[in-house]
Amino acid sequence: MAIIIHTDDPDLLLGKIYEAIDNKKADKWVSTTDGDLTYGALLWKNEAFFKPQIWVDDKQLRFGLMKRKDRKHISSKLYTTFHAKLVEMLLAHFDRDFRNVTATAARTEPDQF
Repeated sequence: MAIIIHTDDPDLLLGKIYEAIDNKKADKWVSTTDGDLTYGALLWKNEAFFKPQIWVDDKQLRFGLMKRKDRKHISSKLYTTFHAKLVEMLLAHFDRDFRNVTATAARTEPDQF
């Protein structure tokens, strides 16, 4: 259930994403102190997190889904909302910074749940 982004410069793209979040231009996404992302809409904030990882050799920026510590499972609705909103933000703001984006349906590195 990861998001995999193919880009020539994953470090640069991640930096642009953090900058857009800091400048409140990233459609309600919020960055935690350790760099994870959560969707900031009231209903969803801190319900799950995306942990970014850069795969240099594959030219990929990956976001692994993490469940909240007190949550046993991630529901389909939660998974769907987080993935859809992240892909929407990427396409709306960074479509010139990557070639394609994939949302996996099964657990994929670097997911943590």
